[in-house]
Amino acid sequence: MIMNEKDPYEKLSQSPVLSPETVAPKRVEEVPSSEGPEQTVSKNTRGTKILVGSLAALLLVGGVTIGILAKTGAFSKEKKETTAETAESVISETTPETKTDDPGTGESTTAQKGPHKSIVSLSQVTDEQISFMDDESRKHILEEDQFSKGKIPDKVSIDGMYYLGMLRHRVDYASDNDKEHDMIQMVYQVQVTDNTGDEPIKRQYYWMCGFIGVYQDGTIDPTMTDPMWSMVCFDNWSSQGCLGLQNLIREAEERYTLRENGLDYSRLQPFDGEYDETPSLVTSLDQITKSMEESLKIGSENWQYIAYITPGTEEKGVKIEKVEYAGLALTHSEEAHNNRVYVIYKLDVTDLNQTPPVSRSIYWYTNFMKIYEGGQIQTKVIESLPYEASDLSEWLDGPATIEELRDFIKTHEYWGWDYEDNFGDDTGNAT
Repeated sequence: MIMNEKDPYEKLSQSPVLSPETVAPKRVEEVPSSEGPEQTVSKNTRGTKILVGSLAALLLVGGVTIGILAKTGAFSKEKKETTAETAESVISETTPETKTDDPGTGESTTAQKGPHKSIVSLSQVTDEQISFMDDESRKHILEEDQFSKGKIPDKVSIDGMYYLGMLRHRVDYASDNDKEHDMIQMVYQVQVTDNTGDEPIKRQYYWMCGFIGVYQDGTIDPTMTDPMWSMVCFDNWSSQGCLGLQNLIREAEERYTLRENGLDYSRLQPFDGEYDETPSLVTSLDQITKSMEESLKIGSENWQYIAYITPGTEEKGVKIEKVEYAGLALTHSEEAHNNRVYVIYKLDVTDLNQTPPVSRSIYWYTNFMKIYEGGQIQTKVIESLPYEASDLSEWLDGPATIEELRDFIKTHEYWGWDYEDNFGDDTGNAT
């Protein structure tokens, strides 16, 4: 990454080892959908929501979801201890104030052996803990997200990473006996200079980093962090983040129970580039840029891995021979309160149960909600999967042509939603 002369990132120590783990693919569990009012009158709603998160075996209020990537090693049996490292602020006026530690006390921000009690109020978070989380957040923003592959590239320089305050969530885990388990989100306004194109472009977005192990005894478990769902996709790169601050707060409210908002809006800094604080939802495929499409495909391919939709997979006598990208479909409510982008793949399969074996094609998709103009997407939450590899034998009579696929999506979509796709017909001609 390019750093300007005032950028302190060059001076940061290397990030501590966070014990990243890749969980083996698991069958995806479903939870009841909780869509907005415009979706209550529906012809045939799917009624399911599936989540991919950074933490394994995650319980959300109202239903169970399954975490596929244990990026941070939050449930690892071995948690490595690290000491707090001092990081120079990008902009000192907007960096959290800290106390000077007494070297004689032997205090540490790392988790210690024995039981810990989670903080239950932002007032319990110490200056030392804030300083440590700030240091770690400024390192994490430079790291690649393992699921989306989004990462700030070398040709993008961070002009300012302005700390805005904290959000406090209640988080529940499947095997967690702690009745007061909270998470702290460190929230930032990020301004960059994008040098990936023909001319430099000033850009701005918002970002947060969650810390689950923040304890009342003043310690922090640095292995327990939680990345964002949303991504910002610019012309030549993408990274975790939201285009507007309200979008970020909305994501925070949707992910976990938001107990406390400690943001200081007076810390917001002016921005001299083109920027829309309240981006609109995409209502046309023309608004989906090439960068957004590529990121949607990456997210969809991760779901393929999760559902075992990969060439060579054989289940119940049905073998997947080929998986080929077919295009995008877009649906949205009449007043654009919500939208959904379908990423479509054509599967060539062979039914080995027949004599002789019969080959045919069927279609498979993922559908991602809340895609915004300007490049904000998310690929970690979907409404449903049409089927997994274990269900292929039941789907041999599924959509086999473009027209059948269109009818299938429209039939299973919310009543009254507009529909558009770029598939072309079965001969490859655009429609």
